[in-house]
Amino acid sequence: MMTAPGPIIGLIFLFDAILIITIAILVLRKDPRNRLNQLVAVAMVAFGIYMLFGGLIYTLPISYVSFFDLLRDIAVSGAITASILGALSGIILLRGEHYVARAHIAGPFIALEVIALALTIPNEYVDYNIATDTISFTGTIWAGIGLFLIPVSMMVLATFCYLQTLRGIDRSHKKYRKAIALPIALILVTIGIAYYTVIALMGFPSPTLSILGQVFYIAASAFFFYAFGT
Repeated sequence: MMTAPGPIIGLIFLFDAILIITIAILVLRKDPRNRLNQLVAVAMVAFGIYMLFGGLIYTLPISYVSFFDLLRDIAVSGAITASILGALSGIILLRGEHYVARAHIAGPFIALEVIALALTIPNEYVDYNIATDTISFTGTIWAGIGLFLIPVSMMVLATFCYLQTLRGIDRSHKKYRKAIALPIALILVTIGIAYYTVIALMGFPSPTLSILGQVFYIAASAFFFYAFGT
C-alpha cells in the first residue's frame, strides 16, 4: 500500500529528477573543463538527488517506512548542497573562479553547508500517520533554519548574482535571453522550496496541492534546459 500524497506525486518527483540530471549532463558536455559548468552540473545533480530520494519516499510501499528517514536525510542533503553550489556559481559568474577560490570566500559557504546539515538532519524526520495513511515531515525551528532559511538565502544570492551579470549583455542578443532564463529558473526553484516547506508543515492537506507544487520545479527545469541545453 502506498501512502498519501503518493504515488503520483512521487512519480512526478522521479520524472523531474531524471530531467534535471539529464540537463546537468548536457551542461557538462558543452564544456567539461569549464569550472562554472562543472559547478552548475554538480548543483543540478545534487538537486536531482533531492528529487529522486524525495520521490522514493512517496512511491515505495509502506513496508519500507523504517528507511524513510534515511531517504529524507539524503534528499535534504542534496537540496542544501544544491543551494550552496548555486550561490557559488552565481558568484563565479559575477566575479570569476579565482575570486571564489580564495579561502575567505569559499570557506564561509562550506561552513554554512555544514551548519545547515547539522541543524536539519538531527531535527527533521518523516512522520507516518497510520490512521490516515499519510506522510508528513516534522521538524524543529532549527530544521527550519537549516532546510528553509539557509537554502532560500543562498538561492536569493544566486539570483541576485545572475541578474547582475545581465547588465553587460545587449538585450537584443540571443545570449541575453539565455542569461535571463537562469535567474527565472532560480526564482522558480526558490518558490518551489517555499511552497513545499509550507504544505509539508500542513501535513500535505491534499494530493492536488502536492502535485501543483511540481509545476514550479518542472518550469524551472525547462528554463535551465533553455539556458544550458540549447
